[in-house]
Amino acid sequence: MASDLDTSLLRALAAVARHGSINRAAAALGRTQPALSLQLRKLEQHCGQLLLQRSTRGVTLTAAGKTLLPFAERIVSLAEQMLPEPASCAPQRCRVGLIEDVVSRHLPRVLADFAAVRPELKLEAKVAPGRELAAAYRQGELDMLIANPRLCGLEQPPAWSMECPLPWLSAGGAMPDGPELPLVLFAAPCSWRDAMLQALGLAGRPYRVVFESSSLLAVTAALEAGLGVGALLSDMAGDDLRPLPPDSLPALPPVPLALFRQPARDGDPALDTLSRLFFRELSRLPG
Repeated sequence: MASDLDTSLLRALAAVARHGSINRAAAALGRTQPALSLQLRKLEQHCGQLLLQRSTRGVTLTAAGKTLLPFAERIVSLAEQMLPEPASCAPQRCRVGLIEDVVSRHLPRVLADFAAVRPELKLEAKVAPGRELAAAYRQGELDMLIANPRLCGLEQPPAWSMECPLPWLSAGGAMPDGPELPLVLFAAPCSWRDAMLQALGLAGRPYRVVFESSSLLAVTAALEAGLGVGALLSDMAGDDLRPLPPDSLPALPPVPLALFRQPARDGDPALDTLSRLFFRELSRLPG
């Protein structure tokens, strides 16, 4: 019979995945580095697999660790839902800024789990381009922000960051015929648009813009209609949108995403939970 798994071991794995460092994860959890390392070794022994790859640049998850992470985050979240809230806990609100790409596929599960854990808390979500969100964050209008850190211009270090694949997609994964590549783009300013145009320019690939919009929904609809090719986060691929054949177009750089939170709310359990839930969902992006 399999032995029960201590949820604190799963919490340790999730913290290291978010912070990319055992030392930073230990500080966030209020533990010493040796104590956290011991927990991680216990978890690896329990699973019978290597979960972390250690290097001079930090700690990353192995394939087995990436597979386990969403389950670990989910179990930790469920464990927290079992704990009763203090009777004296006053109503709060949490103001979150999100770029549209995070909202499309990842927000429903985050909202459901967050509402189960903190039903008394009011959640306010502002969806806008990263630069607009960063301005609101600087004015203290947002408690938390998820966006491209290269575009935010924020000097504070993020609570966590990750890189997400950006594949070329088209209806059915078909490569269009013709001398000029029909492009479906986000309206400027957009780092994805810039990356696509730069990659095609460096490769000497002729193109023409057939559709552009600032709306993810509109760009997705144009791609699904077969107007041309474009680039979206990898989880947008499905029955209608599929990646182009390998090497048909120059590879695009991954998209950096980072979560920032106001220093004044460090240690806030509601923001801790929300940060962890978003990290769990975005970590599921296929690579």
